[in-house]
Amino acid sequence: MTDRPSIDALRTALIALALALIAGCASQKPEPTDEPAAEPAQSEPEPALKTEPKVTREDVKPSHPVRYTVKRGDTLWDIAAMFLRDPWVWPEIWSVNPQIENPHLIYPGDIITLAFRDGEPRLIVERPGMPEGGDGYEKLEPQVRERSLDEAIPSIPADAIRQFLNRPRVVTAEELERAPYIVGNYEGRLISGEGNDVFARGFEGSEPDADRYNVYRPGDPLREPDTGEILGYEALYVGKAAVRQGGDPARLHLTESTREILRGDRLMPADRQFARGEYIPRLPDERVDAQIIQLFDAISQVATNQVVVLNHGETDGAEVADVLAVMQSGGTVQDPYASAEGTETVELPPQRVGTLMIFRTFERVSYGLILDATQSIRLNDTATNP
Repeated sequence: MTDRPSIDALRTALIALALALIAGCASQKPEPTDEPAAEPAQSEPEPALKTEPKVTREDVKPSHPVRYTVKRGDTLWDIAAMFLRDPWVWPEIWSVNPQIENPHLIYPGDIITLAFRDGEPRLIVERPGMPEGGDGYEKLEPQVRERSLDEAIPSIPADAIRQFLNRPRVVTAEELERAPYIVGNYEGRLISGEGNDVFARGFEGSEPDADRYNVYRPGDPLREPDTGEILGYEALYVGKAAVRQGGDPARLHLTESTREILRGDRLMPADRQFARGEYIPRLPDERVDAQIIQLFDAISQVATNQVVVLNHGETDGAEVADVLAVMQSGGTVQDPYASAEGTETVELPPQRVGTLMIFRTFERVSYGLILDATQSIRLNDTATNP
């Protein structure tokens, strides 16, 4: 029979040996291996933003001039079109010279050149009298150089849109209903003109709230092409009037008339908005699918520097300086070779025929200036993202 104390002593010795072995293993450092240590699981990283330039060599016209001297009558759009396939990208590639505070204000005599920096195209403005190089390290002597803003060439043809900026041309039915109206003149004639006094009613209170008014005649409604919904009314400008005496009726003097002024013509406070000095073109933030619903000074088609109305307004996200491509239906052709049974009608894809820029917005519609056109632009042509 085995002695009990001997068994207990053996068990104690074995336990001590096991503890020693465990401690020794824990104190040893693992041998280095070629396999990388496993990293803790992490969430999927977000994809990196693209860093490629928005404008590349492919966007430059092969036939661009080496140097161009700005002339009176030029516009920034026209100059950009000499160098770029898509002129609206010019703000992205202006190379700002330290001596030129705002390259969007350029003047006759300035020199425009195209250069590539790190593979990206740059339009460079050089001004006579600037130190050569334009790298900003030349020591410049203090001097005063004054140039009138009126001398700067415009971004777009300002004369083409000026009349649309200082006269509101689209109104709602409610605005027409609330507007004061002409009821007659001293002589009792139906027609008045520049130099005549007229009387008007409909002012809130006994005194007019403005001393100068534009005179409008309600025009045709602007409708959504697909549904016929009225988006607004064209207000036809017919003259200007200055208040001579308040009351009901109020007395006004006609200071201008572009056509005969009639009873029922409406009065609206003169809009003080004028043409902006700069329109820096931009691509719309959202998808645009609009139609041309009216042409100004034309019956069926317009061309460069003419104005159109779009069924795309502030409620749709329209913003001033948005650039859109004008697309025209490709029509249909007959394909007699498609099958033996007979001729098949094939609808051609739409083609791009021009570019426009929105220059004034209203609630449901906007005005666009045709900046370039490869062929006549028609009523119901579409306008979308370039």
